[in-house]
Amino acid sequence: MCNLSQGIKEDGIAIGEARKETKIIINMYNHGFTVEQIAAATNKEPDEIDTIIKNQELILV
Repeated sequence: MCNLSQGIKEDGIAIGEARKETKIIINMYNHGFTVEQIAAATNKEPDEIDTIIKNQELILV
């Protein structure tokens, strides 16, 4: 596989993983988990979780 194809493949995988992580975070939030609980479960900072939740709410509005 050429370098360009490999780079595109890796970018696609990274995008897919980020989307999956966002879905998990939103699902946890919708099921009543606190930002702190989600942060602990995902190894992210609470402000990162808060930003993801707020961005998702903006998309849904």
